[in-house]
Amino acid sequence: MTDAAPVRFGLIGVDSSHSVQFTTMLGDGRTGRVAGGTVVAAWKAPTVEDFPPSRDRNDWLAAELEALGMPLLDSPGAVAEASDALLIVASDVRTHPAHLRRLTRFGKPVFVDTRFAPTRREAVEMLEQATGDGCLVLAGSPKRFTPEFRAALGAAGGVERIDLDGPLPEQPHHPFLAWYGVHLVDLAVAAFGPGCETVEATGDRVTATWNDGRVATLRGDAEWTPITRGVIGTAAGEEAFEIEASAEMLAGLLESLISSCRTDTSNVPAAEILATVAIVEAAARSRELGEPVSVTA
Repeated sequence: MTDAAPVRFGLIGVDSSHSVQFTTMLGDGRTGRVAGGTVVAAWKAPTVEDFPPSRDRNDWLAAELEALGMPLLDSPGAVAEASDALLIVASDVRTHPAHLRRLTRFGKPVFVDTRFAPTRREAVEMLEQATGDGCLVLAGSPKRFTPEFRAALGAAGGVERIDLDGPLPEQPHHPFLAWYGVHLVDLAVAAFGPGCETVEATGDRVTATWNDGRVATLRGDAEWTPITRGVIGTAAGEEAFEIEASAEMLAGLLESLISSCRTDTSNVPAAEILATVAIVEAAARSRELGEPVSVTA
């Protein structure tokens, strides 16, 4: 792979809308909306029958990819052999640890889409295996890479708090915040870094407090809407931003993945990956217990 050649990505799982969106946004690697990468192969992965996003979308999203000319190969290994880097876009977070375990031995960069792992323990195991196999792990919600969020964060300086409001729909077998709320959690971690100490999810919002006193609040409705809003607070004032979910929202993420593959550097530090998973896990525990809980470090 040279700087002049597009990074060849392979899809692992196709039951997320990102499978088609990534493919169309990248195009041929040179003339697409995001230049520098192209999707060359995909593995459909078995349908997860007890998970509606997989049960209801796996077949028709696979058909959409085939209509775009995408070869559907018979194994993750076959996709890895045909690719420079892998994109785990399977929608059910429960499948991510097993998918990554099958891919790290190839020593190629692997992106794990948005919902990295069901638990912090599994996330640690995933990262440890990847490190041992010389596999670069990439991650992150596309919302953290949007120009709207990056501009507000860059303009703020000395962030003391972040208030986030976005859709919080849930899905079976995914605890509170683990399906769509993870996007808000990832924005908070992108603003503050690791170090969240406590989470309270007992009322109409989630309050996450960092060990230096900084606070993130997360709220939203159970019905999905395309808009996520936020306010970043500093001693000097506030910076507001608004993100609209669309294919265009993915551009910054794709650019980060291409850059990471070319430079062999992470797009999200491992400590932030673990922090996001740990906060989601703590929020579910807080809601179940009805009290604030400590976040596993």
